[in-house]
Amino acid sequence: MTAGVKTYYTLVSSLPPLPHFERAERLPITRYRLEQRLRMLEAEDASQLSAAEALIGWRPQRPVAKADEEMHRYYRAVIDRPLHPALREFIEFRMDQQTVMAALRRKRSKMGLPSGGQRWGAGRWVRWIEEHWDDPDFRLGSIVPWISEARNYVESGEAVHLERLLMNTSWQRLSRMADRNLFGFEAVIAYVFRWDIVKNWLAHDGEAGKKKFQELMKEVMDGQQR
Repeated sequence: MTAGVKTYYTLVSSLPPLPHFERAERLPITRYRLEQRLRMLEAEDASQLSAAEALIGWRPQRPVAKADEEMHRYYRAVIDRPLHPALREFIEFRMDQQTVMAALRRKRSKMGLPSGGQRWGAGRWVRWIEEHWDDPDFRLGSIVPWISEARNYVESGEAVHLERLLMNTSWQRLSRMADRNLFGFEAVIAYVFRWDIVKNWLAHDGEAGKKKFQELMKEVMDGQQR
């Protein structure tokens, strides 16, 4: 497992400052240049980070709302391997976040939970949500402080506000991670995922946000019909 005291002074010092995503006018570094900097990572750290990006990047290839056995196997393959503690923590946080959102969208569409053991989410809250489905916030309000606000945005179709809330929640989590070790692997992890947030925030506007909300709801419906 990666040592918590490992440092990457040269790598972190080479990365330009990232503004908060709401204040960003452009990306301060391209993905190509970022990849060049990430070549300074040790092989195991680079492998862990790449696996995490594929699983919890802001635009994952396969949304949790449509999770199937293949997706769940990939999640298990990532989370069951040796991981830096900070990376494991953020993976679990993002999977919890995506699973809560999948549940809220299913509930808003009045679909209910799938039958026959069909996968619909991943992470530690799946069983809890299933057992507390009739509660508006699945009795997670004291543990997931943003859930009520997210539910309101889902119910009202305010996709941009919802995206901002989820991004800001993740951003704050990553900022705290980076502060633990300003020149360690934690700082690199935080930078990569905050960069991803900035990229995706810049890529959408109000109309795109509305369209994305509609697409997400359609994904939920399609997943139920499979």
